[in-house]
Amino acid sequence: MSDSTAPTSASPLGGRFWAFWSAALASNLSDGVAMIAMPWLASSLSPDNAALVALVATAGRLPWLLLALPAGVFVDRSPRFTLMVRANSLRLVLWAVLALVVFTGWTSIPLLAFFAFCFGAMEVCYDTAAETAVPALVPRERLERANGHVRSGAVVAQEFVGRPLGGFALTLGPALPFLFNIAALLVSVVALARIPVRTTEHPKAPAGRGMRGVFSDVVEGVQALWNRPLLRAVAIISVFFNTAYATLLSTQVLFVRDTLGSGPTGFGLLMAFAAVGSIVGGQSVAWLRSVLPHGTLPVWSLAAVAVLYLGVAVFPNVPVVAAAYFLSGGLVMGYSVAMTSIRQRVTPDHLLGRVNAAMRTVGWGMSAVGMAAGGVLVASLAPALGQADALRVPYTLVSVVGLVVVVFFGRRLTGLVREYDV
Repeated sequence: MSDSTAPTSASPLGGRFWAFWSAALASNLSDGVAMIAMPWLASSLSPDNAALVALVATAGRLPWLLLALPAGVFVDRSPRFTLMVRANSLRLVLWAVLALVVFTGWTSIPLLAFFAFCFGAMEVCYDTAAETAVPALVPRERLERANGHVRSGAVVAQEFVGRPLGGFALTLGPALPFLFNIAALLVSVVALARIPVRTTEHPKAPAGRGMRGVFSDVVEGVQALWNRPLLRAVAIISVFFNTAYATLLSTQVLFVRDTLGSGPTGFGLLMAFAAVGSIVGGQSVAWLRSVLPHGTLPVWSLAAVAVLYLGVAVFPNVPVVAAAYFLSGGLVMGYSVAMTSIRQRVTPDHLLGRVNAAMRTVGWGMSAVGMAAGGVLVASLAPALGQADALRVPYTLVSVVGLVVVVFFGRRLTGLVREYDV
């Protein structure tokens, strides 16, 4: 990293970026409220059937698996800010219809699953367009700062404002959280509509292709990821690490309850430690990139996460876990922001939406596999090890996979970052 980078990366990000950030903050606030309101509404409709409640959550995640790749095509063909405005406007209308449905008492699990799928589809479009739009708002050398602010703001809006607000609103009435969502999305749409857009930020679909060219464009985006050595290496790492990491996520509530012996309050506090760590990590990425040897930040982040989770597996007590969650939350966020920024720099703009979508499909797809595998792993080991010790195994698995990735891919990843991220 040259000395000239530091003052440039510390310069102001500009009014266009902060308008975009405000829109993202309001959109994430709506997401945070929904994270509480939708599961609660589903559980109130079917309190004794966990499978039906899970159906609503699954419907909300399914668009990331089914629609992310074609969404990336439309992001690359459409004005990104316009697409974001339309996606959040449609979400606003959907929340208004759902609020009316809840108010009139016509809600059912199938209907709620349908709405969850629609919300998820709009989220796929908005988030893919937003991640692709950031490089148009700030210079290349400021991407870590910009992405760090966006990711940190998302954590604050969802975890520390949206979820408590959703819970409070539910105590006042089942339809009230949806009214908060409508207001938040309205703020987001207005903020996005006020961003001055340059003509160079309006990608055009190739003439005459229309919908018939979507499949070939998806293939082009996947090939663009696979044919670039750096992006291919990151995708392969994601397959292994995201799968292992998701086994931990799907069983951590049981780990806190059965291994640590903590109740709901303790679980909430540990999640708060992780969230605060994520905020610190998101705000520290640009500084870490400037002080660490060029290209080493992603590898150091993976190695440190592996060591921290090994500590959790060996010493499963509340102080150790709280410290590990705080530090690993920051490191995981740091790795995510660093790799997103690098991907934005090395990918041509006309392919960025599709490459982002392909990378998210890999990440979310393997997370779904890992979450299912985590439950199976713990259930299969519990008879031999006992429930409390079996729940330590996912942390060991993350540690082992992380260290193996660092040993076998670390030098290669650092070399690729130095070669291509210049």
